Amino acid sequence: MSKKAKYGFILFNILYFSFNWLLIPYMPNWTLFGWMPFQMFLLFATPVGAALIWALYYNAFFNTQTHVDVSSNQEREEEVI
Repeated sequence: MSKKAKYGFILFNILYFSFNWLLIPYMPNWTLFGWMPFQMFLLFATPVGAALIWALYYNAFFNTQTHVDVSSNQEREEEVI
C-alpha cells in the first residue's frame, strides 16, 4: 500500500471524527422528515459513508499481506482443539 493512501486514510479519520465531535453539535438543528433532528441525521448518516471507506481501505490493506501464512495458523488451532 502506498504511503499516500495510508496518510489519506489517517487524514480522513481525523476529519471525520473532528466533524462528528466538534462541528455537528454547533450546526443548526432543524427538523427533517417532520420528526428527525438534523444533527441526529448526520450522526446516523456519516458512519455509513465512513464504513464504506474503511472497508475499501482494509480490503486493500489485507490484500497486501501476502507474506502472512494463514493456513499454518489454522492448522495449529485445529491441533489445539
